[in-house]
Amino acid sequence: MTEAAKKKESVLQGGIWTMVSKIFTQLAQFAIFMVAVRLMTPAEFGIFALAAAVIVILTQVSTAGWPEYIMQWHGGRARIRETLSVAMICGFTIAVIGVLGGGFAARVFSDPSVGPLVQILSISVFFTSVGAAYNGVMVWQNRLTGAAMVTLLADLANLIVAIWALLQGYGVLALAWGRLVSAVIWSTSGAVVSRTGPSMVQHETLADTAAFSWKIILTRIVVNVRIYAATLIIGGFLGATSVGYFRAAQRIVAAFEEIVSEPTRILSWNLFRRSRDAQDGPAGFGALALRFFPVLYYGAVPLFIGVIIMADTLTAGILGPGWEAATPVLRILAIAALIRCSGHASLAILTLAGQVWLLPWVTALYSGIAIAAVLAAASFGITAIAMAEVIAATIAFVINAVVMKRYAGIAWQTILLKTWAVLPAVALACVPVVLAERFDLLSGVNDLIRFILLGLCMMAVFAPAIVVLDKSLWAMLRDRKNARAPAAKGAERSA
Repeated sequence: MTEAAKKKESVLQGGIWTMVSKIFTQLAQFAIFMVAVRLMTPAEFGIFALAAAVIVILTQVSTAGWPEYIMQWHGGRARIRETLSVAMICGFTIAVIGVLGGGFAARVFSDPSVGPLVQILSISVFFTSVGAAYNGVMVWQNRLTGAAMVTLLADLANLIVAIWALLQGYGVLALAWGRLVSAVIWSTSGAVVSRTGPSMVQHETLADTAAFSWKIILTRIVVNVRIYAATLIIGGFLGATSVGYFRAAQRIVAAFEEIVSEPTRILSWNLFRRSRDAQDGPAGFGALALRFFPVLYYGAVPLFIGVIIMADTLTAGILGPGWEAATPVLRILAIAALIRCSGHASLAILTLAGQVWLLPWVTALYSGIAIAAVLAAASFGITAIAMAEVIAATIAFVINAVVMKRYAGIAWQTILLKTWAVLPAVALACVPVVLAERFDLLSGVNDLIRFILLGLCMMAVFAPAIVVLDKSLWAMLRDRKNARAPAAKGAERSA
């Protein structure tokens, strides 16, 4: 097998395992939620949500773009080791601030669990910062499968510890202990797999990483402002009940969006970095995008179409009775997520194209558009607000297409034309769902299980249909098979 064929196989395998790990992450979080909702009171949930919101902000500052800096680096290994030290210093500093803040919170709030909760979560910030940096190292090393396995192991630890602690009656602290153990395993396993340790930080490295990271952290802060601003707007105009319906639908869609976003993020960093290094710049990004984005849509379109056409089943299976008002919102938000899916590669592409300075400004523009759209629709109800999200996502897609064309040579008109086969393929994939509704099949099965079974039926139809319709995909699969054949024959002769 040629070196190029090995790299392609490694990327495909790593992408598959990355998606598997992301699916497991969502399943683990859902399992923890299902146990917690039966053993904890709403007040305990409120305490954890408040503490977790603060920790999210601390974590955003702590990670501060170190993984992205590592993944875009194209020099020697010494700079990677120094960046690990920077990540550890930053994580430790933020964790100390959080622990001290937890001590102050214990004096302010009457609930005795608030102080320990904030402190445990703050300690986890340090390990999360280190783990995120090591995740970047593994992507830089092309160890995509290893990075996915480390994530799987950490999520499994979170699942086991959190559920055990919940059953033992630790309440809200159980979720904190689960997160802490998960972060510790994520960071230590990353160190073992990458075989890379920190080293003394030089002034040049510190200055370079600081100059790079502030753009990333500013981008993340702007994104979080958009998320929380939308929630406050809904609450101010429509009240808490509407917020509940909207957030429930948003959380379900976010679970599916993360299944797409994480493989997209990891693979875009890996593949476009290789192209940049091979071409000594972004000259090859356009040709690579013609292969990368169609495959992304082949995975994303059937996933979100399944959510759209089976939204009522999904709502009943996850949220239960009384949440029917969330169903139309769920459908519309799934459309917005599908439009946004290609944007998850923008961070990697713009950074690797040497245009990282654009990120805060572009993100601020997208956030401004989204907030303005939500404000305009707020008085018309949550369905109108969901439609505003679709409009904002469409405008952001058009702007992103212009930016990608100008700074990375990526022609979205050509990409969309090349992806035509997804339309007839997904239409065929919807046939099992239509037949199930028409003949009332699987009606006695649990709604969530029914959704999963019909989703598998959709993929069983979609996968062969897209391979038949897209001849280039068929040729790519055939080339991989032919590339493995000589290697197998060589191994037989050696034996």
